[in-house]
Amino acid sequence: MFEDEIKDKFVTQKSDTNRYFTAANIISMGRIVLTIPAVWLFATDQWECGLVILGICVISDWLDGFVARKSHEVSDFGKFIDPLADKVVAAGMIVLMVIRMDFPLWFLVALTVRDASIFITKRIFYNKYKIVNGANIAGKLFILFLTIAGVFWLLEFYLGVNLYAIYVLYFSTLLMLISWVVYGVQSAKLFRSKKAKAGSEKPE
Repeated sequence: MFEDEIKDKFVTQKSDTNRYFTAANIISMGRIVLTIPAVWLFATDQWECGLVILGICVISDWLDGFVARKSHEVSDFGKFIDPLADKVVAAGMIVLMVIRMDFPLWFLVALTVRDASIFITKRIFYNKYKIVNGANIAGKLFILFLTIAGVFWLLEFYLGVNLYAIYVLYFSTLLMLISWVVYGVQSAKLFRSKKAKAGSEKPE
């Protein structure tokens, strides 16, 4: 009834395939798997190797989208698994840093609430309209600056230097809140447009 689409003026790529095991999706799933050795390496103070693994995760986050577009294999599953992989890596590292490195617990709570609300909203839209909402530009910038804040935090902990990681974290928190609001506004507009379209298609 409704076309598969991403409602985002910065991300307009529609789905090309319904396949799960595309090259891009395998890269995304590999990023989830890499969370285990990354967390373990930092937990055992092998932080240099841990940074290498995190670097691979960051590169793969760019690579999976590039591969999907170039191979014309953008999929609904890819739109789901790509941000999920980001969240798994971030959650694993943040929990570790909260436990070992005095990372603020309030950020983990805020991130959990935000991601849970977005996940629920996405499921509602997919179940009702078969639509997978894409990330907005603020959300992408949030992930970028959160990554920078996390790396700075790790270096401060292991090297004993001051890189002002807390201020980068504050800025990433602002971007997180902005992306949350933008997603909420986009979702509300999408819901109203689909509801109006469904109403206009009802037989009189």
